[in-house]
Amino acid sequence: MKLYKLYLFDLDGTLIDSDRMLIETFRELYAKYRPGYHPDDSYIIQFSGPQITETLTKEFSDRDLKEMLNEYRTRSTKYYDKYVRLFPYVKEMLEKMSQKGISFAVITNKHKGPTEYTYKLLDLEKLNIFSICADDVENFKPAPDGILKAIKHFNIKNNAEVIYIGDCYTDYITAKNAGVDFGFISWSPRPIKGEMKVDVLIKSFKEFVGEIC
Repeated sequence: MKLYKLYLFDLDGTLIDSDRMLIETFRELYAKYRPGYHPDDSYIIQFSGPQITETLTKEFSDRDLKEMLNEYRTRSTKYYDKYVRLFPYVKEMLEKMSQKGISFAVITNKHKGPTEYTYKLLDLEKLNIFSICADDVENFKPAPDGILKAIKHFNIKNNAEVIYIGDCYTDYITAKNAGVDFGFISWSPRPIKGEMKVDVLIKSFKEFVGEIC
């Protein structure tokens, strides 16, 4: 497999499994604000990728966005603690990359507060992961702002030496917009669309880190 100078990861759906948290939170929101509306789980998990404000605006167009954002954050906290977990071998992978001096970062549409809470919850704080969150950029994914900011931070001169690893179409478009390679996790419930060009298909993080370290 091609080796890169910088490995960038999406967070939700890529490093962490947060789908059940998302499903249960939106089930509560629908029950209160759209009673009688019961979309399938497969519909709700598509919300992992786009910025949450975009999703809330679309799903609750008649409600005040600030109100809905507060509702989402309040209701999701208990489901974070109950359901959010690391995908297999994520912590070991990041620890090995750090020990080997391999540059990596997280680029996420999640805001900084929830991102830091996630790291604390999953015992990732000590890794001091360089993360670019929604608060850190002018334009959210699929805009390339986060990736380009990371490239500048790590002083990478050639975008061909960078890969962005994600689990959905939003991540693919983000990588494409930034002019970097795209890695896709094979276990994602969000399928590869026909037009997506996957440069690296990751079958497991254990296998992946074994190839790059």
